[in-house]
Amino acid sequence: MKANLYEGNGTFRVHDAEIKRPGPQEVRVQIAYCGICGTDLHIYDGGLDYRIKNLPQAVGHECSGVVAEVGSQVTAWKEGDRVVVRPLDYCGSCVACKAGHSHVCANLKFMGIESEGAFQNYWTVHERTLHRLPESLSLKHGALVEPLAVCCHAVSRGELKAGEYAVVIGGGPIGLLTALVARYRGARVLVSEVNPIRLAKVRDMGFEAIDPRETEIVDYVYQQTGGDGADIVFEVSGSQPGLDTMVSLPHPRGRIVLVASYPHPMQVFLRELFMKEVNLITTRVYEAKDFDDALEMMTKNTFDPEALISRIYPLDQVQQGMQLCASGAGDVVKVLIDCQDPQ
Repeated sequence: MKANLYEGNGTFRVHDAEIKRPGPQEVRVQIAYCGICGTDLHIYDGGLDYRIKNLPQAVGHECSGVVAEVGSQVTAWKEGDRVVVRPLDYCGSCVACKAGHSHVCANLKFMGIESEGAFQNYWTVHERTLHRLPESLSLKHGALVEPLAVCCHAVSRGELKAGEYAVVIGGGPIGLLTALVARYRGARVLVSEVNPIRLAKVRDMGFEAIDPRETEIVDYVYQQTGGDGADIVFEVSGSQPGLDTMVSLPHPRGRIVLVASYPHPMQVFLRELFMKEVNLITTRVYEAKDFDDALEMMTKNTFDPEALISRIYPLDQVQQGMQLCASGAGDVVKVLIDCQDPQ
């Protein structure tokens, strides 16, 4: 089979690879599509080399596929089943796992970083990582389930309620998906985004959106809420201006959810939070329920998945896909890699 491997130094190249037969509780999945996400871009720019121990290695984790082979003890899955993968390898015995929070396992290995990922024809994974892809969803759209689950988890962590006023700071792929989940759950949503192309995309998806460089966002939010402030703010930009802005937006005892990943130390003006007893909430990846919620949301046709897919590259062009995503082009929402063997 073929696998596109990260070799280090921003280089991805196709290699011949051996098919890994599944162990007793494993399933071999024929990968159909795999998305490129922000984590993959951190790998591309070398920011996660310290977590990848065995170069060259296949990365990628936002995938869909079809079961090709099952292990001897697997009974829940059979050849031909359509699936998506929840790429978390947890220990099951630490304090977090015992409490039912395996997604923040003390010994968590994120599949596609600490172990091999999905940029290959076949990926052998533990059966517990699989979720069934409904027949009503295409394999192509199935590759969007994992990032949507990230946003379902973020919105759940924020305990968003129908009728609340929510602000999403950042209109990139995860910001847009977070806004979609918040709207699906009944919130009135405002998106703040500085890139004009992304701003237009957000508006095309039916959202109220502003450029904070043109419209003073704090004043705008207070005007729109009758002087109260936002019920909940999702910081998805990962930027210092986003962190500076978020503290001023919620009303007393409102909530802020940090959705973005912050690889470097950042500044937060804690006094603003202290004065209003604002709840600052962190969120990381997802739980099994979040995948179920994402699948349910997609089967209800609450948005057009096709509108989020900007480009599809074949498996031998992962490098080109990474370059496009890293270019900062505002018209790129989601790039998929077609991992299917053309033969």
